[in-house]
Amino acid sequence: MILMHSRSGGRKNFLTRVASSLLNYEHHHRIHHHYPTNHVANLRTFFGGIVSNSAASVTSLAQLSAIVNKFPPGIDYSFGYGSGVLRQQPSSSTSQTNGINTNPGMIDIILATENPHDWHKRNLLLHSDHYSLMARIGGPKFVTWLQLNFGAKLYFHPFVDINIDLDGAHHDEYSQSNDSHQKTKTNKQPIQRQIKYGVVSTDDLIQDLLYWDYLYLAGRMHKPIVSIDPTPKLGHSEGPHEQQVERLAEIEDAQRTNLLSAVSASLLLHNTTKNEQSIPVSQLYTTIASLSYTGDFRMHGAEDPNKVKKLVETPEMMNLWGDMYSETLGKLQVLGLLSVVDGCQVSDALHTTANNHGGGRKHLECNLTDLALRKQLVQHLPPKLRKHSDQIVGTVGSSDSIQHGSAVLRQELANIVAGAAKSQSVKGFFTAGVSKSWKYALAKLAKGRVR
Repeated sequence: MILMHSRSGGRKNFLTRVASSLLNYEHHHRIHHHYPTNHVANLRTFFGGIVSNSAASVTSLAQLSAIVNKFPPGIDYSFGYGSGVLRQQPSSSTSQTNGINTNPGMIDIILATENPHDWHKRNLLLHSDHYSLMARIGGPKFVTWLQLNFGAKLYFHPFVDINIDLDGAHHDEYSQSNDSHQKTKTNKQPIQRQIKYGVVSTDDLIQDLLYWDYLYLAGRMHKPIVSIDPTPKLGHSEGPHEQQVERLAEIEDAQRTNLLSAVSASLLLHNTTKNEQSIPVSQLYTTIASLSYTGDFRMHGAEDPNKVKKLVETPEMMNLWGDMYSETLGKLQVLGLLSVVDGCQVSDALHTTANNHGGGRKHLECNLTDLALRKQLVQHLPPKLRKHSDQIVGTVGSSDSIQHGSAVLRQELANIVAGAAKSQSVKGFFTAGVSKSWKYALAKLAKGRVR
């Protein structure tokens, strides 16, 4: 969960405490050859993603960590997302239990690395079968060039079959018999899952979170995710270094800005024609979830049409949304831009839908026709959107100009998303190969036909 803080001495004190704790721990680690993962896990609680198993989990944290642990070192940050990681309402074609999807699908994972070239070089040696023939021939230099110069600067590997060995994920720990004092390895059968993983430069991840250049990873991180804490393998004494701590702190700051931008944009997109000053938080979350799909061609027949609804309205997901945005909304409340009020204080009719989902009873009170409020919200948008601030804010006494401003914002978001979605999709034919890309496209089309 992201904690709000200013860019003043509070953040410096926080980083000082974290760095001191980690450096002291590394000294302890060298002596005892033991590496608990709680330090990195504690840092990763700030990124807007859950770091413990919850009712919404489809794939356990142990399984996610075991997957990430199969890849080369050099990963600054990783997270899991999608219906294969978090429980969402199913389409009619999936297995159901009480209306919830119980058939775990493909696991989606993002890996952020400081040096994509070196990382791909090592990954090509370990997992060459994950790459297309063209990528294997071109080598790490070609792969990195393709990643950094096309699409949203991501390199995706879909339909990768992984055997998850939870024994291996826990340092191949051995249990000792009290009778014979002989070591016997725990015997757990590997779990086979299919994954899609994307590789991104840490700098490019931070750039998208701050500036919405592509609204690709920034949009993904508007929604609940699971921060993954990899477990080092047996004999690997490498712990979190000071540089990694600094990078994690940069991502933390960028994600904090990203969530504030998402709330601000969603409020500015709210329909003000009804002159409502009370907005259910579930409605806000639905708008946030849809930001990165605005202008995405895949939402017209090549994607599940109920995707946004499923992302928000599953009860377990609603709780995660509430946890994820509670402090962002708290900051806006402290600034006097809105009030967060419990839903029981307002008309039940207004919140019939929201009340059906735990945590959805809360609502926001704010006057989105107030130009002073709109001006402050615009200041929390990324720079490329602030260029249109005058139009987005509107003019005094003109509801039409405010509606026009919302339309301008929506169109600018669509312009960002459309180009990135198209170029990243075309890029897939080169990164994953024609066969896997075609298979992935057919899977998306199948989702689009389910209504």
